Amino acid sequence: MIFRWEFAMMGNIMLVLKRISAVVREGGAPLFFKKVFMRFIVRSDKNFFFHLMPKGHPVGALKLITLSPEKKDVIIAERIMTAFHKAFAEEQSNARERKYVDAWDDNRNEYQDELIKILHSHNPESLVDYLSSMHRRKSTYGVSGNITEYRRLQRNSYLRKKEVAGIKDVLVSFAEALGVLPYETVVPHVAKKNIYENSDFLVGEIENKLGIKIAPPEVEGGLFKLGLKSGSFDHRDMWSLYLAWRIKNFVSTEGSIGEIGGGLGKAALYSSRFGLRDYSIFDLPIMNVMTAWHLIKALPNEKVVLYGEPQEEKALRILPYWIFPDKKFDMIVNQDSLPEIGEEIVKDYLGKIKNCSRYFLSINHEHQAPLFPGSKHRNLVIPRLIHEVGGFTRTYRFPFWLRKGYVEELYEVEQ
Repeated sequence: MIFRWEFAMMGNIMLVLKRISAVVREGGAPLFFKKVFMRFIVRSDKNFFFHLMPKGHPVGALKLITLSPEKKDVIIAERIMTAFHKAFAEEQSNARERKYVDAWDDNRNEYQDELIKILHSHNPESLVDYLSSMHRRKSTYGVSGNITEYRRLQRNSYLRKKEVAGIKDVLVSFAEALGVLPYETVVPHVAKKNIYENSDFLVGEIENKLGIKIAPPEVEGGLFKLGLKSGSFDHRDMWSLYLAWRIKNFVSTEGSIGEIGGGLGKAALYSSRFGLRDYSIFDLPIMNVMTAWHLIKALPNEKVVLYGEPQEEKALRILPYWIFPDKKFDMIVNQDSLPEIGEEIVKDYLGKIKNCSRYFLSINHEHQAPLFPGSKHRNLVIPRLIHEVGGFTRTYRFPFWLRKGYVEELYEVEQ
């Protein structure tokens, strides 16, 4: 046990040193000391919040989600393993040419080795044990909560307050986007009070506006979320609910949605509540594993179809990326992943979108930071690539309501 702790500490130290080295290479000593100052001196982290907090952090508490394995979970794990091994066997012959290692390649190499080892063990019980608490593991890095965030929140009361404030900030922003609350001004001498509105009241008003219940099923073992009477929420719940709401505004319940890089499938979950049940997610085989677990556990009464299983039209389908597109869609969506993928792969996706869909909805950042510590390549700017590929007309573009530094854009494919 001691050795395991020491190895974990050594891994954390090496990661910190790797990040320091990357910052120094990028901007030298001035950038390094600026980041140190922002993190350790300016503890309010004002740049991350939409709302001012003159009375301090809003009241609230985090809830740790726990998920106890069930006997039927072994059957789920067997399905997931079968789909993964079929995709794994086919990936090499279908993989797109890569000119450099992108952020998701690095994720797989750095953080997902434990999960890959379990999948190759062909032991479904071990997979159940891992996925039941996967937010306390490495594999969810960049996808959801992970072991690093879990440990920090567990031992640091200030970070717990900051996490509560961050989730509440997103909840309030969604209420403003829907008109539940007036958009709060930055004009001086005007009271800043939106962030202190009762959270359960806001959830209720959002549900009235949307016409659905928004509390997600509590199946994310090991994840800290904002605990309310009306349910438990984190940032990604709100971001995914927003995406599903935007989809619903453009696509009828008879329509078909394709999502490139769906994370844990939360947008698909919320889309199903809006009545959109023809939803396909295309992603890396290792990501398909986590998506499948989350959606099958969260939606036990919905049709969730994995790779290699008989395909159905009105179903939530989880497929490897090279299958895209396998049919026509009314809308293709992507949130928070295309800028982190290789440029030639993104252009390939865009070319295919022109032939399979009427609309493309993108919610992504444009910060152009290095793809990962030590990388010589930077995150992409999606509208630039869309312009280069051609064949799209932009319908709108504006800052994403729920996340600073992100842009929401809707494109219509030129006929």
